[in-house]
Amino acid sequence: MFHPRSRSFAAAAILVLAPAARAIVFVSTGDVLHNTTAPTGDLVDSGWQYLGNWNGVVGTQISPNQFITAAHVGGAIGDAFVGSNGQTYTTTSVATQNDLAIWTVTGTLPTFAPLYTGSSETTLDMVMFGRGLGRGEELRAPSATDANNLRGWVWGGSRALRWGVNQFDAALTNFPVVGSALVADFDRNGGAEEATVASGDSGGANFVRNGSQWQLAGIIYGVQANVRTTPSGTTVSAALYDFGGLYGTDGNLIVADRPTDIPASFIVSRISAPENLTFIAAQVPEPSTYAACAAAGLAAAGFWLRRRRA
Repeated sequence: MFHPRSRSFAAAAILVLAPAARAIVFVSTGDVLHNTTAPTGDLVDSGWQYLGNWNGVVGTQISPNQFITAAHVGGAIGDAFVGSNGQTYTTTSVATQNDLAIWTVTGTLPTFAPLYTGSSETTLDMVMFGRGLGRGEELRAPSATDANNLRGWVWGGSRALRWGVNQFDAALTNFPVVGSALVADFDRNGGAEEATVASGDSGGANFVRNGSQWQLAGIIYGVQANVRTTPSGTTVSAALYDFGGLYGTDGNLIVADRPTDIPASFIVSRISAPENLTFIAAQVPEPSTYAACAAAGLAAAGFWLRRRRA
């Protein structure tokens, strides 16, 4: 769940979301080759087929001529977007709202993602995709309540497009920069594919299973990550499944150590928010398969890490 104490942690940590690096962090493995190909089995067609490369981060194709990503990762008209088919397209325009950016490209993209327009994200299976940093060295800190004082892993590891799973724990409104947002925790016991985000995962995609179809539900914004193991120690950025007893960048205790884990959270822009559906519908040309999305949007309208890419 999204703990109120996590919100105090967000205030204690510097808000940074660094792009330009690549691969998700897993709770179960540091294998640099883990989940670097499209999901199969029960997770087949869960979003990988809609992803392109936007200057080293993920862009998700949402119409025959457009992709969506995080606004803060930047980019310029005329930059290249490598589509899911490996072909290169040139951007001709961009529209932004909060931390969402919709880019239009020349040519026709090979496929595009359906959007989730409901309000039940916290009850649905979720698969996440990103090009952020992976798992580096262990982060350990003294603990009176946990004999195994491993708290997570400093960012490091490989640079590749990867996927992991998680589940949204809460929906927020009026989150700074993002507006409507979804939140997920990095849980120690979340399962073999439990994952969180790291530097470079900005703009990555979150898909939820709605019936038999996987639909785009979020675009990755940021994660709680900047901590110290002592008040005057070096600040590190890490994937944390327990930040109890750790310190913020100001040297103050974030929250007292507890017998149970206090997992760090990551946040994404919520596609299904009425204002975001309206924004998307205004950018995507009609007629198209987005007529339903447009109707839904218009009817409904009646430790965070962030660093702009150089």
